[in-house]
Amino acid sequence: MKSKRLLTLVLLLAFPHWPAAAQGLKAAKNITFDKAAFDQSLVGAVGPSVMGYQYVLVKDGKVVTEKAGGTARTAQDGGPMKMTVNTPLNIGSLQKFITGTAMINIMEKPWVYSPDKDKPLQTRLDRKMSTLFPYVWSKNMMKGVGNISFRQLLQHRSGFDDAYKGDRNVMGFIKEGFNPAQFDKREYSNINFTMVGYLLPLYHEPGLANSFDQSISSNKLADDAADAYVRDVLGKKMHQMFVDRIFSKMTPSIKPSCDATNELKATAGYGYQTKSSTKGVIASMIEKKGHCSGEGGYFMSARDFANYVAHFSVTDLIVTKTGHDAMFTEGMTPDDRLVWTAASGDNWMKEKFQMPVVVWSNGIPANGKTVLIRLPQNHYLVLFTNSDELGVNQLYNAGVAAFKAGMQHNFN
Repeated sequence: MKSKRLLTLVLLLAFPHWPAAAQGLKAAKNITFDKAAFDQSLVGAVGPSVMGYQYVLVKDGKVVTEKAGGTARTAQDGGPMKMTVNTPLNIGSLQKFITGTAMINIMEKPWVYSPDKDKPLQTRLDRKMSTLFPYVWSKNMMKGVGNISFRQLLQHRSGFDDAYKGDRNVMGFIKEGFNPAQFDKREYSNINFTMVGYLLPLYHEPGLANSFDQSISSNKLADDAADAYVRDVLGKKMHQMFVDRIFSKMTPSIKPSCDATNELKATAGYGYQTKSSTKGVIASMIEKKGHCSGEGGYFMSARDFANYVAHFSVTDLIVTKTGHDAMFTEGMTPDDRLVWTAASGDNWMKEKFQMPVVVWSNGIPANGKTVLIRLPQNHYLVLFTNSDELGVNQLYNAGVAAFKAGMQHNFN
């Protein structure tokens, strides 16, 4: 096991990288990190409260520290199984980070026949999503939906109203779930990244919408059946794009699953309501929808997700530096950020590292919580739990407090 871990770290470090923009103090000051203080703070804040936890802190694509503790499965769920940093857990809406960065990936590295392949990223982000729609979607759009851009989907500023209580699939939102008063105002809603996931293959294959139209017409499918057919094909293609363009090319490669109930039944952790629960849950988006989905439902370990983040932060494999900075960089208006779920002000970060806004993403699956936090000097923290005692804001606060504990000695 030790040799496998060393191999993982060596391979991660070996991947070619680009220099990240420095966040922090003047270069003349030698900043060191107290790993023991960080670990003590984070384990103390999270460990006693939850069934199980796992975390990995990376800097410049390298693992700084990682730990896991508690229980991944109880005896009633096939255990007992200890939690490790390699235990796959339901990451919930943290999948949106992967889906969103994959969209930026395809925009920065489009197919040779893509009609906007020579345009800059900012122009592609402003493209209207409806330009890719198959006819079954475009003919059912209510007024205003045709104005939604990729940028607005990635910012949760589409106007798709999360208060809408009708059909929560694509067809329901484009027919009745758009609120003109909410357009271009930030309102978090799963449908934004559900849509981004379906649009990935349509962006990659410009002729795919016409192929759908022909099949729907020849098979005389009614709109509901046509919509279900389109979504099923796109969801399966989306997952394969993740694999082909990113997951399989990482060093080491990773294999996230949206069918944990069947594919990871021997290795995945369960989710629990409390640390004293005896019976937990495991999920499958395949059983729920028939295909993977861009907004959530994937299982992966903190180490694998940290590997994804490491490649995101220092290599061109997922996004280039241009794409990375387009998502968020110092001085950007927080509501203009792409993909990142939340933005929190922090006076200590501002004073010590000239980083007044900390952006982060999170997931709230069925039992358990997940967070990814962008921290100064190109640190990223991945923190997962598998029970519900601590909310995502509490995990965020624990992660930030631990980082401060690890850095405080530089300022005493």
